[in-house]
Order: sequence, then structure tokens, then C-alpha cells
Amino acid sequence: MQRILSTLIIFVSAFLLFQIQPILSKELLPMFGGGASVWSSSMLFYQTMLLVGYLYAHLLSRYPLKRQLLIHTLLVVLSSMITFNKLELGSFFILTPAWSVIANLFSQIGLVFMLLSATSVLMQRWYIESTDMAVPYHWYSFSNLGSLLALMSYPFIFEVLFSLDEQKNYWSIGLFAHCFLLLTLVAVLFKNSHTNQKPVTPPKTIRWVKPNYLWIVLSATSSIMLIATTQMISTNIPPMPLVWTLPLAIYLLTFAYTFASAKNYCRTHWLYLLLFAAFAGLIMFFLGSQFNALAQLLMYSFILLIVCMVCHGELRKLAPTESLLTTFYLYIALGGAIGSLLSTLLAPLLFAQITEYIVALAAVLALASYIQFTQCKQPSALFKINLLTVVAIWGGCYVYLFLSFNQYNLASERNFYGYVTVKDINTATLAERRLIDGTTIHGSEPLNPQDELTNSYYHQHTGVAKSLAILKQQGNLNIGIVGLGAGVLAKFGDQHDKIRFYELNPAVYSMALNYFSYLKDSPAQIEVAIGDGRITLTEEVKNKAPLMNALIIDAFSSDVIPTHLLTEEAFAVYWQRLTQDGLLILHISNNHIDLMPVLKAHSKRFDKSLIKFKYTGTQLGSEWVVMTNNQAFLNSITLSDLSPIITNSKTPLTQWTDQKHSLIPLIKL
Repeated sequence: MQRILSTLIIFVSAFLLFQIQPILSKELLPMFGGGASVWSSSMLFYQTMLLVGYLYAHLLSRYPLKRQLLIHTLLVVLSSMITFNKLELGSFFILTPAWSVIANLFSQIGLVFMLLSATSVLMQRWYIESTDMAVPYHWYSFSNLGSLLALMSYPFIFEVLFSLDEQKNYWSIGLFAHCFLLLTLVAVLFKNSHTNQKPVTPPKTIRWVKPNYLWIVLSATSSIMLIATTQMISTNIPPMPLVWTLPLAIYLLTFAYTFASAKNYCRTHWLYLLLFAAFAGLIMFFLGSQFNALAQLLMYSFILLIVCMVCHGELRKLAPTESLLTTFYLYIALGGAIGSLLSTLLAPLLFAQITEYIVALAAVLALASYIQFTQCKQPSALFKINLLTVVAIWGGCYVYLFLSFNQYNLASERNFYGYVTVKDINTATLAERRLIDGTTIHGSEPLNPQDELTNSYYHQHTGVAKSLAILKQQGNLNIGIVGLGAGVLAKFGDQHDKIRFYELNPAVYSMALNYFSYLKDSPAQIEVAIGDGRITLTEEVKNKAPLMNALIIDAFSSDVIPTHLLTEEAFAVYWQRLTQDGLLILHISNNHIDLMPVLKAHSKRFDKSLIKFKYTGTQLGSEWVVMTNNQAFLNSITLSDLSPIITNSKTPLTQWTDQKHSLIPLIKL
């Protein structure tokens, strides 16, 4: 009975632990501009609380078993009553976005997350104390399988079928079920005649054991690789639960597989796969954006699988005896927290790009080489030379690719919202300055002022230029633009026009102001508001700011779509900021997501006409959508070199709200 209850509690707690992660992180996206760093900051919180949970289990295990049962049960019941309580910490502290994410999560689920994190370790500890049996390491696999089920069911079932509030309600029901199972186990253990027969170390004699430092380093390396992989995928594919949960599921799957049996990991076989993964990782780091969404997901996932198998397989080989059970798990959690801390807070300060991805690959290569030389049967001299040669070639390839891809860099900056670079491309056929956000061009300017800007999303033959030209025939422009880029759209304003940009990333504004001339040279009245566009527009609605005759949504970072800018509630704000005949213009050029079903649903919901402009005349083709009831504007649209396309009436409708939306049905495979 104890074995069944223990494994069931482990499974349920793991499911709850990893189900709540995408729920709350998705809920936080609109508060922080919809960027990928929301998840990396969340991961820092989750892994730190996992460490605290393991530390709690480590300390609690020093007490007699009955006292452990009472303390843990009381805390679990108490935490269940205060879960999801929100504290407005921003009223007391000025926090950076990353720390704001962490503070928000801590106030909602800090205590219960810590207690759920400790469940697997405590169940194993209580089992060996009450039965005198060996450590059931395979129970760790039950925990990871529960986590996997939670992660993979969320984007395909819970996110699609239920709103965020419904998801949290069902999760709360699961938490109370966990409490009931725990209380049942406690009752069983109290009746167990062996409960007090095994001697335990008194609380005052806690002895800290010096760890095998490979426990920490291997765990930290896999953690860095997990977060860096998620960041790399999210550079071009929108941050959504699938993009978050797939890498994390792979990370947990390798834990479950390697810890199920020490025989599951063959060091020699995985070393050769690791060498392949290292070179594949180089290709993806520099050229990953050239692949479609499915290819990126598969390649990044396969590389992560290999790296985590090596790290976690070596951890399983280093697993200690039962006397060091909680210490072992504690140091694994410490390594995970260190890796998360380095990836989330330190890496953006050290690297202008997501270079921690390369650092993780280099680290696992170094670790694998070290283990081969020190812990395997004496390798031959030829094997050593070949291994070191391959590692050296890998390093040389990285240096060559780095110099080739960064030779035109003029300036770079990375922060919570992403990384931006200014490049001066000066070749025999091209001479222009570009602003690169992630891997996507977000504005360019000819280096020779006499040259015309033709290879751009904003030249005179694109949908936005044509739309503004027609609107200007009706009067002066008073427009808002969500997304600054290089400020190219400022060139469409005349001296009687007003243009207000809304830019989330301060680094983008700095680059546009210091390296491009559009903002300074525009004769229009230019304003730039730093902050999330939707939040700022909502404040303007409350303050009854003057209405605009056009609002342009061009806020995509790299190929990433902030979904909170495309929900029904967001569109309601947009129409409140526009005049009755105003134009809502949206830039939907994207390699991975088809947004037309969402926009068609909104046009029907708000009773607006919709026209799509698609231009493919240059390397940077563009797609713009205009929604309006301005009949004079609609009558002015004629078939021309723009080839405006009236949306096909057969396009399926996809209604997005703040509470319920999913990108999975819209992915271009």
C-alpha cells in the first residue's frame, strides 16, 4: 500500500509541478511584452525553488519520521490555501523585468512549488526509513514521466480546450487531490510498526557532505543548454507553451531514461553522437533561421536530447548510496539553479547574442573529454589524439563562422527583450545599414544617401506605404506605430503630420536614434513612448488622448509574434484609439505563422473590411493587412504592382482572446 501511494503521490506532484509552469508563464507574457525572456526568467524561479525544495527535504530528513510527516503535511495543506494570491510587489520595490517575473511567480506559488519539488525525494526517503529497503532510484522516473505528461498535454489539450482561469481552477482541484493522497499515506505510515524503529540523526548534528563537483557541473551544463535551446528556438518561433515545453520535456525524458537503470546509458555510443551534435549546433546557431519551423524544432530538440543524455547519463553513473540520497539530489538541483542563473541573468550581460548556447556545447565537449580520459579504461593514444583533434576542429569552425557572420557589425546590445545589432553591409552589390532584431531585418538605410531604399518591408511598393499615401490624400496624418525598428516609417510624415511610436525595447530606440537618420530627419512631429504598446494605448484610452486616423502594428521581434497584441481585447483597445474612419494596419510577414485566420475572425467580430497586400518583388517580400470601414480608402485600392489580395472567404476563423489562444494550429510546417 505504501509503495502504491508513494508512487502515485510522486506522479501527481510532478504533474502539478510542471503543469503550472506553462500556465503561469503564459499568463505573464502580456505583462512583459510577450518576449521569450519571460520563460527563461520563469525557469530561473522554477529551478531555484526546486533547489529550495531539495534543501528542505535534505534538512527535514534529519528529523524523526513522524515529525517529518507532520511538518510536511501541515505545510502542504497551508500552501494549498494561499496559492495564487498575488502581491503587488512593484508598489514596494523597483524591479527589473526578470526580477518582476520571479517576484510575481513567488507571490503566487512560491511555497507550494517548493513543497511539490520536495515530494519525490521525501517519498524515497520515507520509504527507505520505514522499510529498510534500498533507494528506489527508479521512482525518479515516475516523477519525470508525470512531468512529461503534464508538459506535453498542456499545449495540445489544456491550452486548446480551456481558458487560463479554467486551467488554474482544474490545477487547484489536482492540488487538493494531492493533499488527500498525502494524508492517506501519512495515516498508513503512522500505523506502520517500523515507523520509529530506524535510528535517525538528531537535527542538531547536520553534517554537510563535500560533493563530487561533477554533480554540479554536469547539472549546470544541461540546465544552460536547456534554457539556451529554448531561447534559440524562440528567436524565430513565437514564445508559446509548445516551444517551452518541448525542450523541457526532452530534458526530463533523459533524466527519466538514464535514472530508470544505470545500464541505459552507454558512454561510448553517446560520445560519437555528441560530436555530431556539437557540429550540428554550430550550424543551427549561425544558420538556424534559414530552416522552417518544423526543421528548427527537430534539429534543436535532437541536439538537446544528445547533450542531456550525456550529462544525465554521467550523473546516473555517479549516483551515490542511500546515505547520500538527499545530498545527491540537492547538488543536482544546485547545479540546475546555477545554470539557470548564468543563462538568465549573467549571459545577457556578457554576450550580445545567445552565445551561452555555444558555451554549453563547448562545456559538454570538455566534460565528455575529461571523463573519457579520467574515468574510462585507459584510452589509447590514438583515441586521445583523434578526440582532441575533433574538439580543436570544432573550435576552429566556431571562430571562422563567428568572424564571417559578425564582420559587418557596427553595434550590438542585448537585454531582457532580445538582442539587436546594427550592421553596415558594404559589398560590391549592396551598401546599406541594417537593424537586425534577433535574426530578422527590422529596418535599413542606404549608406549612400543618393541610393533608393528598395529591399525593405517599407519601400514605396509595400502595403503600408500605399495605404499611408491614400490616407494622406484625405488629410494630415496623425498615426501611431507599435514597433519602432530603425524608424523607417517616420519618412512617410510631412511637416503637418504627427507620428507616435510605441517601442518596448529601449535598445531599439537607442539604435534608431544613434545609427539611423529617419527620426532626426523626418519633418513630422515625432514622439517615442518606451513601453509595451498595448499597455500604453490602454492608458491613453483612459486619459482620453486625441484619436488617430491610423494605427500600425509592426511590433514583431525577429519572427516572434507578441500574441497579446493580436487578441480580441487588444483590438478593442485599438479601435478605441482610432477615429471612425481610421485604419488599422498590421505587418504579418512571417516565415512560421499564418495569422490570417485570426485577423479574419477579428474583422468579422468588429465588422471591419479587410484587405491583404502581398509584395514579392524583392528579397524581403512583405505582407500587410488593413482593417477599416473607411469607404473612400477602400474605393481607392486598385490592382497594381502591389497586387492587393482580398481575403478568401473560405479562410477558417480563429478567435483569440487573452484567456484562450494557441499558435499551434497556425504554424506553417
